[in-house]
Formats: sequence, C-alpha cells, structure tokens
Amino acid sequence: MMAGVIYELNHVGARISDLEASLAFYTEQIGAEVVDRIVMGDGRVDRVHVQIATGLVELLHSRDAAAPDATYGLDHVGFMTDDLDGDFARLTEAGYAALSEPRTASSGQGRLAFLADPNGVRVELLQRSEEFRVPPITSGPAERLAFVALAAPDLDAAIEFYGNQLGMERWTPDGADEAVYFRLGTDAVKLSPSYLLTVDHLGLATAESRADAYDPDGIQLTFVA
Repeated sequence: MMAGVIYELNHVGARISDLEASLAFYTEQIGAEVVDRIVMGDGRVDRVHVQIATGLVELLHSRDAAAPDATYGLDHVGFMTDDLDGDFARLTEAGYAALSEPRTASSGQGRLAFLADPNGVRVELLQRSEEFRVPPITSGPAERLAFVALAAPDLDAAIEFYGNQLGMERWTPDGADEAVYFRLGTDAVKLSPSYLLTVDHLGLATAESRADAYDPDGIQLTFVA
C-alpha cells in the first residue's frame, strides 16, 4: 500500500509528576531551553517542549490529582509524516497495533495517531505545520541528542519496523556496542533486547565522559563521549 513519507524523528515524550522540578532539572543541569509551552485539555495538561542540544523532549504534566497507580517517565517517540492517514493505515494493516486513530491533536496543532511497535513501544505519528525545534543549543554539556534507547526483545521485528516500515537508515556510530541503531537525519533510536523499559533512556553526545544523570522522575540520561 502506498503511503506518505515519515521524515523526522520529532521528539521523545515523557509523563512527569512535577513540572517545575522537571524544568529546573533540564534547563539548569542539562542546559536545555524551553521552546514551546501550552496548556491543553481545558486547562488540565501542561505540554512543554524542551530542546537538549539538537533534540526535543516533550514533557506532559497533568494538573489533576495523581491516581494511586500513576506512572511517570519516558512514554513514546513521535515521528513526523506527510500523510498521517496513509501511514497509519499502512502500518496497522501490516499488523501493528492501533492505539489511537488519527484525530485532531488536543493542542489544536495538526493531527496525530498512536500505534505500538512490535515490542510495545508507543509510537506517535504527527502531521502538523508548527516547528518547535530551533538551531542547536550550545549552553549545556550535550552536543546533540545521540539516541532514544528502545526495548527490543524481538530485535528482528524491531529492525523490520524501524528500517523497512518507518524508512529509517541503519547506522553504526563510532564506538557502538552490540545494540542496533537507526536514524533519520541526526536523530536516532538505539534498539536492544536488554532494556527493561519500553522507552528506556536518552543518550546525549558530549565531548568528554560524564556520569549518568537522572531527572526528578528517574528518567536516565546517559552521556556518550
């Protein structure tokens, strides 16, 4: 089935428990900048995009009282497409699980849909005209967002999904380990059967080695020299 072009790994999304604590961490300790901030859902959800060097992290914070079983941390990866309906239909017809049918985004900024990759990673497809990413930010230790680490217990199925279905380029960075990497432009995913979380951690490229950092909700940021 013919469909559109998935042309950008746009962001990695996270659900957070304390917006101001998270913003303080990312801006003061990691050198990120806030590039977009709105309130959605009739004033119930804060959505903030922070840019770390070259990459976007979407922070989602509910103003409602947290449920006892609420979980926080990295939640999904978002890809831009020029044909949301066509790509969603193509992927779901290929057997990938639909999580949310194409609809207008709660922000009012374009349209989106969600599906699951073969290992349960939530994948967002986006079609919108807004561009939140700004030129690379150089105020922090990171030179670029090196990768988003994704669990892939079925590695062959993940390779098929990100390579053949999403059209990412297989890539071996300098000093690579046994994981499998795919990229779109400068943004990449790192696939490994060993990760415990579906969206496990973020890799940040730096000039010098640094210890891992953890945000207020325990999200791991690994610095890769």
